[in-house]
Amino acid sequence: MIINNSRLYYDKTQIKDLTSALSLYPEKEFMSPTRSTIPLLSLLKDGHEILGSIFTEMNMDISSDLHLEFTVNPPKGRGIASHTDLMAISSSGTLAIEAKWTEPRYETVGEWIKSGNRELVLRGWLDLLQPHSQRLLKPIDFSGTVYQMVHRAASACYGSEDPNLAYLHFIPDPSGQGAISVQYESDLQYLYNLLGNPTKFGFYLIEVEIKPTTEYDRIKSLPKASSETAYTIRAALENGPLFEFKDFNLHAIKGGSL
Repeated sequence: MIINNSRLYYDKTQIKDLTSALSLYPEKEFMSPTRSTIPLLSLLKDGHEILGSIFTEMNMDISSDLHLEFTVNPPKGRGIASHTDLMAISSSGTLAIEAKWTEPRYETVGEWIKSGNRELVLRGWLDLLQPHSQRLLKPIDFSGTVYQMVHRAASACYGSEDPNLAYLHFIPDPSGQGAISVQYESDLQYLYNLLGNPTKFGFYLIEVEIKPTTEYDRIKSLPKASSETAYTIRAALENGPLFEFKDFNLHAIKGGSL
C-alpha cells in the first residue's frame, strides 16, 4: 500500500505529504519518544506492506482517504472534540484507528462523568452510535466502558453507514507499563456487547510487532516535555526509518453476552 498524497489529510485539510503533517501536530505530540504517534507515522511512511495487508484483511479500500487527527465534536453539550489518530474513509466505509503503544488504560465513563455534568455529552455520542446498535443505548449502562473508546466508536459512525473501529497496538512496549493487548481486547468486547453485537459495525484489535532501528535508538532516551526533544523527533521521523514492521495479528471482536 503506497500512500496516495492526493488522499492525505490533516483533520479535514488536504496536505501534500506526510512531512507536511509533522508541522501541523501540536508540539506535545513529539515531546516523548514513546508516544504512539511516532510508530503510527512511521508505519504510514515506512510500513506500506504491513499497512496494505491490514487494510486488505479488513476489506478496506487501499485507496481510502486518510485523515490524521480526524476531529468530531460532541453532538450535544459542551465537551472536547474526539481526535481519531487515523480515519480511513472510502465509498465502502470508514475505519477509525486509535494507536496505542506505552499508554495506560484510559478512564472509564464512570470516572470521566464525575468531573462535571457531562451526561448530555455522553448522550450525544450515544446518538451517533444508536443507528448502528442492536439495542437501546442508555447512558447508565456505559459507566464501565472506556470513555475514549466510546467517542472513537461514535466518530467512526460520523457520516458513515458502514463504520469500523480498530485499536492498533504496537508491541512490544519498551516501558512495560502500558495497557496490554488483552485489556484492549476486553474493553472492545465489552463495548461491542453493549451495542448488541452489531453485525455491520466491525470492532478490531490489531497488534503490530515493531523493531526499533539504530535511528530510533538515537532518540529513545531523549528527555520528556522538552521542545528540543520535539524538534529532534520531528527531524528523526522525516529522515527515518525509525522502526522495522515485522508482522501483525488482526483480532476481530465477536459477539458475546454482557
